[in-house]
Amino acid sequence: MNRSQETRLAKLEQVRGARARRYCFYFGEEAEAEAQGLPYVLVPRELSREEWIEKYSPKQDRESR
Repeated sequence: MNRSQETRLAKLEQVRGARARRYCFYFGEEAEAEAQGLPYVLVPRELSREEWIEKYSPKQDRESR
């Protein structure tokens, strides 16, 4: 969708009283969202199994392995 289509769609949503469109970006992509000038919401990315274990497992369980 090009810029003029986005603009027309945004105007139409305003007239109809629809919710404003927002784009989801991960926390690490905030600079990109700002650069594009889009209305955005930051969302956390899904952790891999290893990342989840590293972050949420008690430290004593990792040391006993």
